[in-house]
Amino acid sequence: MNTRFSRKFSRKRTQRSQRTDLKGRRRFFSTSLCSLRSFAADESAAGFTLFEMMITLAIFILLAAAVFGILTGVLQSTSTLQDNQNHRDQVAALNAFLKKKLSEMPAQSTLVSYQRGDGEGLVQNGIIFGNVNLATAIDAKVQANGYYTLRLATMPSVTLNGQVQDARLLLQQSVTTDDPSLAWTPLITDIKTLDWQFLDFNQTVWVELWNSSTNPNLVEFSMQPAGDLLPTSMYFWLPKINTITLNIPGQGGGTSSPVGSRPPSGTRPPGGVAPPRIP
Repeated sequence: MNTRFSRKFSRKRTQRSQRTDLKGRRRFFSTSLCSLRSFAADESAAGFTLFEMMITLAIFILLAAAVFGILTGVLQSTSTLQDNQNHRDQVAALNAFLKKKLSEMPAQSTLVSYQRGDGEGLVQNGIIFGNVNLATAIDAKVQANGYYTLRLATMPSVTLNGQVQDARLLLQQSVTTDDPSLAWTPLITDIKTLDWQFLDFNQTVWVELWNSSTNPNLVEFSMQPAGDLLPTSMYFWLPKINTITLNIPGQGGGTSSPVGSRPPSGTRPPGGVAPPRIP
């Protein structure tokens, strides 16, 4: 009786311990599986995969290229606007300079146009104006890129063998032969086309070459800088200035003297007092 009871009790205790061991194993595996899942979730949330990095890098490159293109376009537009403004300023300064030079030519000044060689693609290369003592040339010289440079040169008269050489003839000879010793001052560069025209009020049409001994009444200068769609035209009026003489009456009759000369000594103006003697 006791033996049977003890066997039955030990069997129940063994079964109970096995069930407890099985529950513990199940709890252990469940806990381990949850820990692995949480660890995997933490690892995926903490870093990026290679594919995600490649997508991010591609988006960054596209954005950088777009920003670079915008900045390049803005800088090019600013540079173009600045160049156009510089050209307009140069054209305005050239207009004022030529207007001052041509309108203030002294008496007995002349103006002629000339062509150097075949003209370098132009009907005339420029103009020469001035008098015997000082002459000025406005010349167009072709550049290596096919455009032209507008330049300026002046030449005073020289005395040779006791005779004063005409500065206009000397300058024209130096310009038409392209004398390398002549000093030029550039005015405007990169001119696509340019042209001079002249008008005499006695004529009805403009002429492109002027070799007359008299000056034209109007001068037209047209130029088209590189980058401009239309040429710019300038017009200059050349006043007809001639020397005049004044008749200064004296005691023995009238005498004629040019403007600026001194009257004869001892003469009295009518109704006035004789001018003081100049030692």
